[in-house]
Amino acid sequence: MTTTGHRRVLGTSALVLVATLGLAGCGDSRLGAAAVVNGNVTTVDELQQDTRDYLKIVPGADAGAAQVAILQRIVITEVLEEVARQNDVHVRPGHIAAERDNLFDRFNGRRGLVRTLANSQDQPTVLPPDDVEDWVKDRLLFNAIAEKIGGGPLNTAEPESQQVLEEVQNQLSEAGDSLDIEINPRYGEWDPTSGITPLVSGGLSKTAAELKKSGA
Repeated sequence: MTTTGHRRVLGTSALVLVATLGLAGCGDSRLGAAAVVNGNVTTVDELQQDTRDYLKIVPGADAGAAQVAILQRIVITEVLEEVARQNDVHVRPGHIAAERDNLFDRFNGRRGLVRTLANSQDQPTVLPPDDVEDWVKDRLLFNAIAEKIGGGPLNTAEPESQQVLEEVQNQLSEAGDSLDIEINPRYGEWDPTSGITPLVSGGLSKTAAELKKSGA
């Protein structure tokens, strides 16, 4: 996604103040939240644990960038599920498991898949090991939505298929705008056509060294 953020970029001191006031005004369920999507909370602790697990497999990764990428994928999962509901599209658990197992066979298990995605030359992907099943489901849901809209399997070389993919993207953007999505300012801000963009380079995310410490 590309960014079209609608709020002003804040200085570091102002960002700290906004983050503090934002959390202070939240209910108990939102205290310590990294993101809230339609009431579904992803906590900072959960996000940082996912990042630590990822860094164990890809130790050279940038911890701050990894946190933002992981959080964005979590939010996009919620957006994708909303579009799937709107199109009455479902993916069977057995299909997800079969696709996962096929990927494990091809890339030497869960850790091998995570490492391969991280090192991809075309599109590096940050994927914590515990999130593999959700990632597989997201891919299958996206394809199922595109096939539902297009009336059958897609051939990306055909103009008609490109139009279908554009329609899927439009529906994702609309869902990303309609859902109640809140991002902790330490990680950035959400825009339905851009995803999460850090407000300040580096943000307030912990460094790799901090995340690797026990109990970080």
